[in-house]
Amino acid sequence: MTRRTIAPDGLADSEPHHFSPGVVADGTLYVSGQVGTDENGRYVGDDIESQARQAFANVETLLAAVDRDLDDIVKVTSYVVDIRERYDDYHAVYRETFPERPFPCHTALGVESLASEDPIVEIEVEVPVDEAAL
Repeated sequence: MTRRTIAPDGLADSEPHHFSPGVVADGTLYVSGQVGTDENGRYVGDDIESQARQAFANVETLLAAVDRDLDDIVKVTSYVVDIRERYDDYHAVYRETFPERPFPCHTALGVESLASEDPIVEIEVEVPVDEAAL
């Protein structure tokens, strides 16, 4: 199996955290959990809506690097801190992001915390890609 790392400009530097923002393998782009940080690693806000919108914008940056967009996503996994309190607001952003059918598969998980105290949502996606075109 061959793997190709996808790390476009416009995202916070993942190197210090020892992970790839995206990896293409076996015809699929796997996107590491994206949080609500801008390209300088600063969180865009402390509310779920701001962070979710930025996380999806980061996903879009990764997708553009392999000539894909949000409509190509087949699976979304979301991790939400205090999901019972924040789910409706998170889901409103999710519905903005995916307004029309066919919707991707979606799993939203409630978690106690994420890797640091600032993020309150983390979003992973999977997207089929044509490796020969990359």
